[in-house]
Amino acid sequence: MNENFHEPVDHDPFARRVLERIDSEHMRPRPRWEFVGENYLFWILGAVAVALGAVAFSAALFEIESADWSLYAATHVSFWAFFLAVAPFLWAAALLVFIGIGYINIKKTRRGYRYPLTVIAIGAILTSVSLGTALYASGFGEIIEESPGSALPFYRPILSAERAWWQAPEQGVLAGEVLSVASDTGSFVLRDLSGEVRTVDADDLRAADLKELVVGATVRVVGAPTSSTTESGIAFHACFVFPWNFPPPPPPVVATSSERTSAPERSDECKGIRPYGALRALHGE
Repeated sequence: MNENFHEPVDHDPFARRVLERIDSEHMRPRPRWEFVGENYLFWILGAVAVALGAVAFSAALFEIESADWSLYAATHVSFWAFFLAVAPFLWAAALLVFIGIGYINIKKTRRGYRYPLTVIAIGAILTSVSLGTALYASGFGEIIEESPGSALPFYRPILSAERAWWQAPEQGVLAGEVLSVASDTGSFVLRDLSGEVRTVDADDLRAADLKELVVGATVRVVGAPTSSTTESGIAFHACFVFPWNFPPPPPPVVATSSERTSAPERSDECKGIRPYGALRALHGE
């Protein structure tokens, strides 16, 4: 009985070679639970990778939203210089890496091989983008940006970079907390982002600027440095004042001929700053 059973194998060279290899390499059948566990592991790794991609996308959205696009000309020589400084290249690269890892692991699952690259890739991207948008809306993007883990040697979070851009009085930009405002609005005292107290000349400011000068408020000041000092600290000549959390500009309002009035020009000292015309337009002048 046994001889008859093995006879076809003995006469089939291919089958004989297979059996010899199984015997020589001591191959043994794997239990089903190993295949099931491996399948679940690949799904879990794929899901984790896609979730990390969502975290990267939420941080990228926060970087884009937090950048002071309206005042880019005050801190950078051109729009493209500003764009390169704020573009979330790190998080975009992380998103692509995690989506790639997710694709590889999902492809290794039991039925993953049946789906083409485009289906899995688009599904992973849409999942990461949708989940990342929800995380951003809940404030998670800011948490990631400001967490200690984001302080990589080659990377500066957008909020830290923005503070550095606005702590350059020698270049005509300054930011900090308003400590006091003179009753005649001729000057105000500012503690800048480095902790230094400065007296700021406010003679060139208009109503739109002065309304931002609230004690305790954090503001951005565009102007010009001066060589003089006062008892309150190093002086600075202010030409424009904006809130630190800069809101989007309101839609333009077209006035009738009887309503059109031109705002008074500021001093020659302010006319020479960059970008004078764009800054006046932000105040509706």
